[in-house]
Amino acid sequence: MLAATWSTSAPGAERKVVVPTAQDGGATWRYTTKAPGEGWTSRSFDATAWRRGRAGFGVKDRVTLAETIGTAWRSPEIYLRKEVVLPARSVFRTVALTIRHDEDVEVYLNGRVIFAASGYNTRWTAYDVTEEVGLALVTGRNVLAVHVSQSSGGQYIDVGLELDPKQRLHRRADLAAFRLAKRLRGLRWTAEKAWAWHERMGPIRGCNYLPRTAVNSTEMWQTETFDAKTIKQELSWARRAGYNNVRVFLQYVVWRDDANGLRQRFDRFLAIAAANEIGVMPILFCDCAFAGREPYVGRQDPPVPGVHNSGWVPSPGLKRVVDRSAWPELERYVKDFVGRFGRDPRVRIWDLYNEPGNSGLGNKSLPLVLAAVGWARETEPAQPITIGAWTSFGSVLSKRLMELSDVVSFHGYDSPEAVAGTVRRCASYHRPVVCTEWLHRQSGNTFRSVLPVFAKHRVGWYHWGLVAGRTQTYMPWGSKKGDPMPKIWQHDVFHASGKPYDAEELKLLRAFRYGE
Repeated sequence: MLAATWSTSAPGAERKVVVPTAQDGGATWRYTTKAPGEGWTSRSFDATAWRRGRAGFGVKDRVTLAETIGTAWRSPEIYLRKEVVLPARSVFRTVALTIRHDEDVEVYLNGRVIFAASGYNTRWTAYDVTEEVGLALVTGRNVLAVHVSQSSGGQYIDVGLELDPKQRLHRRADLAAFRLAKRLRGLRWTAEKAWAWHERMGPIRGCNYLPRTAVNSTEMWQTETFDAKTIKQELSWARRAGYNNVRVFLQYVVWRDDANGLRQRFDRFLAIAAANEIGVMPILFCDCAFAGREPYVGRQDPPVPGVHNSGWVPSPGLKRVVDRSAWPELERYVKDFVGRFGRDPRVRIWDLYNEPGNSGLGNKSLPLVLAAVGWARETEPAQPITIGAWTSFGSVLSKRLMELSDVVSFHGYDSPEAVAGTVRRCASYHRPVVCTEWLHRQSGNTFRSVLPVFAKHRVGWYHWGLVAGRTQTYMPWGSKKGDPMPKIWQHDVFHASGKPYDAEELKLLRAFRYGE
């Protein structure tokens, strides 16, 4: 989040602390822990009913000393306001915002955002906000407003403002990503529209699907290896078993190599699914890279015997995620598919990006996530959009994904108790919830233990895997070359012959209803 450049104050300029941090005694702020409604950052907003408190706000932990806490703050969110008197722009050269935050923070001056950051820092850091303040400043009375949200671990906020500081300042990147995220949140479906979709869909009983003859999504969709015969057979098994949805991974490099052919094959896949009364959730991007390499067209390497998902490759590829020169093509890919199939009733929902941040990318994937959501929204699809939280629930990335989604989704391979806890946290967004990956039999994440959780909370679901095949996802994560097929499969529900792995699981699947 920080650039490697610095700025300094003008030589001989007189330092002036406008808002002291807790290191200098702390300022007194108006604050509330309840959402204050529209306009709360503006100069005209009446905050006289808010409580008064001295900075910093937070709780004592291993990095936050008791003497730096002026006011205890333990709720998930806090809103701060403070009136400050600032001189005309000509009187000073530089403005420093000094901040320590845990976690996500937005700082406004007179209703205009001047600083935003995700995550947390563990020491006070001074940033150059001269340009941003100059755009928002009025001579005399100004209002500084701060919003902080916190999900786990410690929590703390302290903000200071200083004119013509003597120390070097970190220079912030522009606020384009923050503004884009805010705009995209405003384009989400209303909660009422999302719940209406949920009611039309009824209980989702789904799986993540690749035919048993495909080692990855490239092999599934290339013209030489697209296996319509096997897909027809396997989706007929799925229909008889009681499935009504499948989640499928598309592959950017196949589109780049043969866009028209991929569209035709996807349309054929939709027709096969529809003939079996099965809806489809397409996935456009994926950061998961079991094979540890970039996607490639042509003949795919065979699976490594005994190794879970040994041939899996990401889409569009980890290098393209961070290479913005590749994004114009990615934009065409998203708009081509969502634009072409965005009103096709056979597509039930779009999962734009599977596990963003996987394979070591972390928050580096967030800019592409934002861009992809923006590109998809421009095509105005009739189906909802989701991007699932898959790890570290409550992290900055997970929160952003949920805030951008019409329908909240997550991955739940943990214990039934942990899955139930995640469902409750997802439900706090007051939107329908879908679990787009689950089933980890070795840890007790089974049909018998997890389906009651989903039924109770009216959660639709897609577990991983249908037929044991070239992905070898019946093997456990971390399996080694040559390992034998385990007695307890991790994923998948059918043998390649069509014989169920466990007939009792399919009875539970067919009996699944919300509220039971």
